[in-house]
Amino acid sequence: MATYSVYARPDDRNGADAIFVSDGFSFAGFIFTGFWALWNRMWIVAVLLFAAMLVASALPLASIAISLLTGVFGNDLKRWSLARRGFSEIGISHGHDLEEAELRFYLSPRDVAAPVVASTAPMSHDTLGLFGVKA
Repeated sequence: MATYSVYARPDDRNGADAIFVSDGFSFAGFIFTGFWALWNRMWIVAVLLFAAMLVASALPLASIAISLLTGVFGNDLKRWSLARRGFSEIGISHGHDLEEAELRFYLSPRDVAAPVVASTAPMSHDTLGLFGVKA
């Protein structure tokens, strides 16, 4: 079963146009490397991949290593690019394939309230009470 992170634009409260990004190895990123990045609108990543492939074109082993690293970290780069474009993670879904993960996500009851923001109020105690109380 695959795990998918679900991303949506800030103005899309119900996730109608959500983007599902799977965890694990990206075979398309491994095989198509820079073109895969362009297809997914990851412009900065695509430029860096094409530059690295150009530099590594003299060494076939380096080109294979770049493709392998793109396959391993491709979905993480996709999440990073989505976050740069203003998308936020609105949930996680599981399924044997993308279609099942989408069905589970959209058919499950979920809270679409605003994301929880960490409090900036000062704490009255230190972690585990090991260092005394600050006044």
